[in-house]
Amino acid sequence: MTKWQKNAAYALALYALVVLMFRFSSGEGWGEALLLALVVTPLAFWMGRLRRPMSEQAQEWGRRRVRPWPEERRR
Repeated sequence: MTKWQKNAAYALALYALVVLMFRFSSGEGWGEALLLALVVTPLAFWMGRLRRPMSEQAQEWGRRRVRPWPEERRR
């Protein structure tokens, strides 16, 4: 399975899950649930794509401490 096909399968599965979630949890009609899922699905992928660089940046900043860790100061 190519990367494009895998991403399409994930998007379709997420879309179907969000449609079902909106339809049965909030009592929306099928039309509203389908439209809301069209908005939510790309937002979920965008937030997931933003998460990786942000966590990498946090790890990078965590490694660069101005003051040494307390255990290292005692040596």
